[in-house]
Amino acid sequence: MQPASTPTETISQNWAGLTPGQHVTVAEPTGHRYPATIDMITEDHNVVWVHTTPTLQRKAFDRREGIIITPV
Repeated sequence: MQPASTPTETISQNWAGLTPGQHVTVAEPTGHRYPATIDMITEDHNVVWVHTTPTLQRKAFDRREGIIITPV
């Protein structure tokens, strides 16, 4: 008999302080980190779009994905 598995804890970050044009560092749960600029953020601050630096890819993240966005 195997022990019961425990649910993985999900990181949820409050993005209320982020604003379009702000320079940030994005840290994905995989450990990948990169600079980016905030493009848009929803009114409820649950979804944020960034332009990555230097590739300018546009990515969207939900705050429950475990993404850490830190202002620089």
